[in-house]
Amino acid sequence: MTPHTQEVLARMAQVLEELNAALQHELSELQRTGAPAATVTQVQAGAKAIQDCGQMLLVWSDYIARGEIGHHHDHETESIDSLESRPDPFPR
Repeated sequence: MTPHTQEVLARMAQVLEELNAALQHELSELQRTGAPAATVTQVQAGAKAIQDCGQMLLVWSDYIARGEIGHHHDHETESIDSLESRPDPFPR
């Protein structure tokens, strides 16, 4: 992976972290101001979905940038569990 791609992925990870923190702040404000429980639940679910999608974006971007798409022979004998248990390239 080129240094430029690594840099962009690192910036993306930082921006997603900032977004997740901002959404958690919004959630805290809703709870503090007594927003309806349904609203709080909806925002919680949305924030979690965005966090999960962001993580998936980073993992797949890393995978694609490394050129691992179409190289099935590298992982033929690996189960999906072993692939998913690899260290997170963008730990939080």
